[in-house]
Amino acid sequence: MSVEFSNAYQEVLLENLDAILKQNFMFQARIKLFEKEANSKAELQAKLDDVTAKYQNVLEQVGAAEQYKTRADDNDAIVQEKTRIQSALNDTMRELASCRGALEVKDKEVLAKNTELEQLNSRIVELEKLIPPEPAPKVVKKLTVKSEEIKPIDSVPNTPLKIKVDDGSSF
Repeated sequence: MSVEFSNAYQEVLLENLDAILKQNFMFQARIKLFEKEANSKAELQAKLDDVTAKYQNVLEQVGAAEQYKTRADDNDAIVQEKTRIQSALNDTMRELASCRGALEVKDKEVLAKNTELEQLNSRIVELEKLIPPEPAPKVVKKLTVKSEEIKPIDSVPNTPLKIKVDDGSSF
């Protein structure tokens, strides 16, 4: 082997070694970047899973809130119906109380009229006692009807009545 060959061999070897080292460094740098990217993707995936879980939780809470809103609307309708019924009951009770008051007044008036009627009846009895009884004259009336005068209903002709209607004009 000659020195020139040995120098060329070493030079080629050095260039190849240099190229291999550069390639190795490039690959290692790329591997580090890919590892960082993979780590960031894993972190993003974990964050995505967390956000998805939170989103599902929020959807469940929205569903529960909708149920509560529906219940609140139903309860509001029930409260309005209760208020309507209560006011109708109050109105009816006021009307009943006024009717009872009017009934009591009418009962008192009836009692007063009954006592007045009893007094008047007793007064009539007293006055009748004062008047001497008169014998009533006996009058006998005899009704006689001739059979020719009475016409049976069937023999009356069934003629329609003619009604003259004025049209209201002056001509």
